Amino acid sequence: MGTAVLALAALPGVAYAAGQQGGPAGGAGELGTVVLLVVVIGVAYVLAHNVVERLQRRFLVVSGAEYLLLGVLLGPTFPAIGAFDNLTGLLPIIALAAGWVGLLRGTDFDFTSLQRLDPATWRIVFLHHLLPGAAVGFGAYYFFTASGYVETTARTAALSASALACFAAADSAEPFDLLARRYEISGRLAPLLRNGTRLGDIAVILAFGLIFCVFHENDPAARVYSPALWAWVTVLLGGALGFLFSLFLAGDESDNSRFLALVGIIAFASGGAFFLQLSPLAVNLAMGFVLVNFARGGQLLHTTLESTERPMAIVLLIFAGALWVPTPLWSTLLALGGFLVVRTTAKWIASIVAAWGTTLRKDLFRGLLAHGDVTLAMAVSFRLVYKGGAADIAYSVVLGSVILNDLLAPRLLRGLLADEGGIQRELNETDSRTSIEVKAR
Repeated sequence: MGTAVLALAALPGVAYAAGQQGGPAGGAGELGTVVLLVVVIGVAYVLAHNVVERLQRRFLVVSGAEYLLLGVLLGPTFPAIGAFDNLTGLLPIIALAAGWVGLLRGTDFDFTSLQRLDPATWRIVFLHHLLPGAAVGFGAYYFFTASGYVETTARTAALSASALACFAAADSAEPFDLLARRYEISGRLAPLLRNGTRLGDIAVILAFGLIFCVFHENDPAARVYSPALWAWVTVLLGGALGFLFSLFLAGDESDNSRFLALVGIIAFASGGAFFLQLSPLAVNLAMGFVLVNFARGGQLLHTTLESTERPMAIVLLIFAGALWVPTPLWSTLLALGGFLVVRTTAKWIASIVAAWGTTLRKDLFRGLLAHGDVTLAMAVSFRLVYKGGAADIAYSVVLGSVILNDLLAPRLLRGLLADEGGIQRELNETDSRTSIEVKAR
């Protein structure tokens, strides 16, 4: 009961912290936000478990485009519908979903799992995230400053290019999980790549958190603080909240109690992050690392977060669409095309370099093209804080890349695993499912 009260009390604070430009909501608005939160998550949960998973398994697609389109239709872009006309009251839901992703990735970083990793995982993490991020970042900065297609300042160009670099570096483990629900998968390759994407997401979230520190958007008086100080605040805030909340977790809670506790914890942490204009993903990442390694029942928290990941992803997709605004067509298409080409080429080069002198395949990039929840959470967090022509185009580009790559990624991964001999047979409805992650550990 206490955790439920904490969750409900924290949500209006998130609305104030993340949506100060819209003015503080009244009591009725706060109650409406809480009710809408329950409704949206409930509908997303039903869709994820009764409709979406079956369609994904049948057609081998990571769905998402339909939810983005739904968000666009419900958002301010189409005022005739106007369901999400004023997004200020919905910011607690958005902050909760984004923070959920950050906390889940933080709980991936437990000491026990790290000790069992394939040594080649670190080669995958380093090269397949660094090269695409650097290539897209430098290319995007040139596009924003020298191409003449976008009118922007050097600061906004650097900010937007840095965000696109993080978007390009992020991967997704969802295609691996999707294939594991349909096929019996064996061998070294699938666990290697899946673990590489999860650990790579941690590095990308940390890099994305630095953007909020370097390009801090707080009041002028706070800009005297250095980016290094804001970085320490990000890590210490998440770590301190992790140790604080670990004291209240007994480790033997029911699933429902644990879920309510997580809602309150994430709402509180995300509210604090938005209030300080810091990355909610980085704050929750640091908090998740502390909880999974030092709290009683830390692995149970990871299990609860993972079981509700898909509903939160649907929430992110809907509100990512609602936050989109139209951008100039030709400059956006040019930027999107360049992003896709540079990202794919950089991942191809990274695969060749990673395979040098090893037994790894030179086409591993075929399994590392999806974006996933981390990219969406970063994009939404970026959109809520930063505005401007270059930032708007960067947001449109990442949504376009999410749609295209997530449609193709499962089939490309299936082809890679089939070439490697990792797909044994198609599972029947009566077969037990064993995730690639469990096999890897």
